Amino acid sequence: MNVAFLLKQYFPEKENISIDVFDSHSLNDVYQQVLQTLTSHFEIEVSILQALSYCFYEILDNVHIHSGKPLGTAITHFDAGKETLRILVADDGMGIRQSLAENEKFRDVTEADAIRMCIEDSVTDGKGMGFGLYATSRLMKDVGLQFILHSGNHKLIHEGDSTEVIENGYWQGTIVYMEITTSKEIDPNEVVDHRTDAEEQFNESFVETDELETLWTNGSSTSEFRFSDIATNFGTREMGAKIREQLRPLFTENSRVALDFTGVNVVSNSFADECIAKLLLDMPLEELKQRVTFRGLNPMAERSILVALQRRNKVLK
Repeated sequence: MNVAFLLKQYFPEKENISIDVFDSHSLNDVYQQVLQTLTSHFEIEVSILQALSYCFYEILDNVHIHSGKPLGTAITHFDAGKETLRILVADDGMGIRQSLAENEKFRDVTEADAIRMCIEDSVTDGKGMGFGLYATSRLMKDVGLQFILHSGNHKLIHEGDSTEVIENGYWQGTIVYMEITTSKEIDPNEVVDHRTDAEEQFNESFVETDELETLWTNGSSTSEFRFSDIATNFGTREMGAKIREQLRPLFTENSRVALDFTGVNVVSNSFADECIAKLLLDMPLEELKQRVTFRGLNPMAERSILVALQRRNKVLK
């Protein structure tokens, strides 16, 4: 496989790039390694990781199931300053058109049409469900800056609201390339059309810990911070950072602080990480448990805070 071409075409900066070659035996290890690394970057919104984890595994698995070749290559690059993540998975196998032609229904489709059709629901050569690239295309409509499928002499390019298939160069096999903005919150289960619980699957694999399964809500406090005095919806990192600076003096002056979310409707993952989970940078989890009690959380807000704390704690351990 011409990895040098892939790097020149899609990753010209040549710094902080991860390259992994995988086969059917190492596929899951590469998947776990890449997602663990991405999870450690708190600038990537957790809801994007929850959806991406499903799509990325499906793309890796497509190489094993559909390419007819034993090896694939995965390349990743995260730019925190630009808030962009680029992921490429490539093989030098039979390509999309030849793979789809194994299904009699698609035997006579052209290469250009095969590339158009492969991101539609339930379009498959018969060896899979035809859902992985469809879910990926839904993810890219939410957070994609650029989405490219290159197979044979044709390339599908999705940018903004535009999708086109052009004749452009030749690649033996298939390239799947995604450039994603990482600062937007999405509904991961909407990406997978609610056919599986992408959120819970990601949390179980990359976030959950035995040390932090539920939030602590009992105990007296010497000070109280009422979030509803500020707003009823909390969604941005900027607001989270601002309120965290208001909380810090309370921990200096008091032994135990109650964080009261009564009347609050929305607590986003990004706000929860910036406002609550970053308190773990000031004190370890066990001390935080002893000094904080939560009140008035609705189930969705509780889940956002819990996941943010779990994610931070796992990386800081």
